[in-house]
Amino acid sequence: MRRLIAAGFAIIVVVVAGFVLWPSGGQGLVLYSALDYGSAVGKAFTRQTGIPVKVIRLSTGALLARITAEGHHPDWDIAWFDGATASVSLDRAGLLTHGLKPPTQLTATGRAMVPPDGAYVPTGFTLAGVFVMKKDTTLPPPTTWNDLTSKPYRDAVGMNDPAISGPTYPALAGMLKQAGGWPQGKHFVEALKVDGLHVFAKNDATLAALQAGTIRLAGGQASGAGNTAENVDKDLKVVFPRPAYILPNVITLPRGLHGRLRREAKRFIAFALSQAGQRIRLHQNDGDSYYWPVTPSPAPRSGLAPLSSLDLAPLDAARWGAREKTVIAWFAQAIDGTGA
Repeated sequence: MRRLIAAGFAIIVVVVAGFVLWPSGGQGLVLYSALDYGSAVGKAFTRQTGIPVKVIRLSTGALLARITAEGHHPDWDIAWFDGATASVSLDRAGLLTHGLKPPTQLTATGRAMVPPDGAYVPTGFTLAGVFVMKKDTTLPPPTTWNDLTSKPYRDAVGMNDPAISGPTYPALAGMLKQAGGWPQGKHFVEALKVDGLHVFAKNDATLAALQAGTIRLAGGQASGAGNTAENVDKDLKVVFPRPAYILPNVITLPRGLHGRLRREAKRFIAFALSQAGQRIRLHQNDGDSYYWPVTPSPAPRSGLAPLSSLDLAPLDAARWGAREKTVIAWFAQAIDGTGA
């Protein structure tokens, strides 16, 4: 009898604990975020909707590798990162859902980023490749990509490794595009190597080399560069090349997401693009908050250059995403020297 009473009591405890501890909004969403503001947006979304969001913060390269490794058995419901080309690569592997539509009005620039199959939704953009220099350098600021192969820049230029730094591949694609595309543009990057191009793992290492004087010009994406120059090292300045290639930040959902999870994920996308969501994103005082919205409002951070002052150029995400593995493999072997 005592055993029956004890067993009955244990069952009651488990049931009560389940009601107490079970999230009010259901099981919730798992967000893989390579963007600094992902956690803050997730918390605000939960406060507004009651839907729990578990945020797993990863670098872009690690996020893409994890999604690829999980394959058709995803542990994620939403992924948020910089790179429409990376989304195309995942989509070609059959890992993404289709049919997503922006839940709000987009600018003309934003509408141009929307893929025909709806495999991702653009939520803003930065620039794939800008230059960072010391303000007191005697090196002339480059105005075009072709300037980098001229004499003053020999042994002076550094960039991130596109095999490790996820957002670097679109910058590499931009270099190749302006030099004639693929494979014609290889000669431009190969010329940079002959002139002493330095390749570092990630943005932090590249900027550290600039600050130490190992290089005199660092290539990187505009969001991280803008944050560093404004908040980390005011002795640095950002130079925008002509053209400057657009790098969208995007949200994707895994293939097969349906029912409640799909509805909740779409609500998250709507919140991320809403004015309330973007106010959170724009005021986190981190690198990724230095982005240009793809909605008519709100305005971007005051420290960002006006778009009217820039020579913007799009990258064909479908074209460059399809050849990403090929290009990165070539870079590792021919430029970085790490290929097999």
